[in-house]
Amino acid sequence: MPDTNKHGQPFQMPRHQESVCPSKPDASALARLLDEWMHGDETEQRETFEVLRRSLDEDRPDGYKLFL
Repeated sequence: MPDTNKHGQPFQMPRHQESVCPSKPDASALARLLDEWMHGDETEQRETFEVLRRSLDEDRPDGYKLFL
């Protein structure tokens, strides 16, 4: 029979757990994050879209392409 105790003690949740997220998000930090997302690398976004577009239309019949 295999040794089931070779990994030590089983994981136990702590009794008192602190929240990982603050109770109220910082509005200015969220605005900066959104701004970073909105002004991302345009070249990377175009290349990613082309790969996605080709992948989605790859196996579709000619009359059923998602992108023309």
